[in-house]
Amino acid sequence: MNLNCINSFVQSAHVTNLSYEIILVESNNDANYEYQNEHLKIIKPNEKFNFHKFGNIGLRQAKGEFYVFSNNDVIFDENCLLELNKVITSHKDITSFSPYDVSCNSLPIPLIKKSDFVVGYDIQRHITGWCIVMHKSVFKTIKQLDERFNFYYADNDYAMQLQKYNIKHALVTKAKAMHLESKTTNKTPKKFKIPNDIPKYVIKENRTWILENPEMIKGVIQYHKKWGSRKSIKMKLYIIEKLKLIGLDHFSRFVLTDK
Repeated sequence: MNLNCINSFVQSAHVTNLSYEIILVESNNDANYEYQNEHLKIIKPNEKFNFHKFGNIGLRQAKGEFYVFSNNDVIFDENCLLELNKVITSHKDITSFSPYDVSCNSLPIPLIKKSDFVVGYDIQRHITGWCIVMHKSVFKTIKQLDERFNFYYADNDYAMQLQKYNIKHALVTKAKAMHLESKTTNKTPKKFKIPNDIPKYVIKENRTWILENPEMIKGVIQYHKKWGSRKSIKMKLYIIEKLKLIGLDHFSRFVLTDK
């Protein structure tokens, strides 16, 4: 799986003629496969896998102007990076991007066909947590990914960080990538008894399938603890939209406070 992801990325990078480096943050310490790629660096942290922590480890080693954070179960289309680069170079005001996967994106097809990119922050519509491309300036602002999110709700937290600091994100519709999530993720976790100490609004505001996964519950609790209840988040985002209309969107960081 690692090899398929790396090879498809390399092939896409060659189309753009851009220089690149690949940093593989390997969670399996027993892995000893030797990759035949001079641009590849392998890091094996001696600690339990944490999605954001491992991303930060790779970030600290990266030297480029743009960073591609990708799961290992992603296959890049040959022209993926070429199409990403077209939007990147022609829209300097956008600094965060996601590729498009027709199998798991719910944006209307007519909109996808009409536009080269769509700006927004909705998870699995605009932001695909399995592959995000960012300019290095994003991290000068948000500093690093919040390591309290070890997997679930990591992309939700990133979306909120972007909105807090008024950083534009776009889904690039012609930059195709295939996410093999359905083959690598167990989507039917075993049911368990919901703990009594879970805040009532978490139970009230979230779907049943979220509350059947103990790890997902940890993520959603941390998310609401940091950003507020779903109702309060909705109100804050509404205020930010109004601020945008009058040109005061730079005040969004004072509306979206986090803990």
